Amino acid sequence: MKQKAFVSIFVGLIMVFSAFAGMMLLWGDNGSQPGKVVSTSPETFGVRGRLIEWNFNSLSDMLEMAPESAVAAYWLNNTASQNLTDVARAVLPQSFGLNYGDKLYPNNIERLGAIYFNNTWSEFHWIEPFPVNYEGLVIPYEGFMMIPSSSDYSSVMGKPALFGPEDGLKSVLDVISGGLPTNKFSLPYEEQADLQVDILGASVEDSAVPLPSGFKELYLAVSPNNGAEGYSFNAKYLNPDSSVAQKAKSIADQHNLSLSSSDGIVDVSGTVRAGNLKDVLTTFLKP
Repeated sequence: MKQKAFVSIFVGLIMVFSAFAGMMLLWGDNGSQPGKVVSTSPETFGVRGRLIEWNFNSLSDMLEMAPESAVAAYWLNNTASQNLTDVARAVLPQSFGLNYGDKLYPNNIERLGAIYFNNTWSEFHWIEPFPVNYEGLVIPYEGFMMIPSSSDYSSVMGKPALFGPEDGLKSVLDVISGGLPTNKFSLPYEEQADLQVDILGASVEDSAVPLPSGFKELYLAVSPNNGAEGYSFNAKYLNPDSSVAQKAKSIADQHNLSLSSSDGIVDVSGTVRAGNLKDVLTTFLKP
C-alpha cells in the first residue's frame, strides 16, 4: 500500500457502479446532456428543504465547512488546466468527482474538493444547478434533504453539492448549520491556487486514506503559469522531522526549486515542468 501515492482503497468497483445507477436517476429523465443545463440559482434543483449556499473559491472556503476532526483536504479548480486535472486524478485519493464527474451530473463539475475525517470523507462539487428528478426515500437532516444514490452514498444539493457516505455528510451539514469548523489547519488561509492540498501529519491515523506523516502540517499549491510553460509550485512543511526536511531538500535539488526555512516552516517553491508535476506531487504525498 505504501508503494502507491496517496491512493484510496475504500471504493470498490461494485460500489462505484451502484452509486452511478442511482445518480443517473437524478437527471436522466429530463432530456439533459452533460454540460447543457444552464442556471445559477440553487432553487433550480427543485429539492425540498434547505439548499447549501457557501463560498467555494479556495481550500480555505471549504475548510470553513470541515468538521473539527478533519485531517486532510484538497480543492481543485477543474477548469484551470486539463493536464492539472489529469495529474490530480492520478495522485489524489480515488474520487467520484475526479474520476466519474461526467456521469454524476448533467453539468460539468467546475470546482471540487474532499475532506477526510473520522475515517470517513465527504466530497464537494461546484456545478451549475439543474432540475433534480428523484423518487423514493429522502433522508431529512437539519432541514437538508439527503438523496440516497445507493446503499453507501448520498447527495445533498446546493452550491456546492455534497456527495459521500451518510455519516460524513451529516458531519459537514452540522458545521454548515452552525457547528464549529476545524481550526487545526494554518497554512492554506489567505492562499490561492488552482490545486490546493493540506494534511495534518500528526493525525493521519484518523484518515480513511493513506497519508504522509513526519510533520505537523503539509500544504501544497499548484497553478498553471500564465503565458509560460510549466506550473507554479509551492510546498510548505510546518515542523518537519529531519527525514522529511531532507526529502524536501532532495526534491528541490532535483527539480531546481528554491528552498528556505523560517519559523519552523520549510518552503519549497518555483516552476515545475508539466512532465514532472506528477512525480513531484507523488513524492510529497507518498505515505
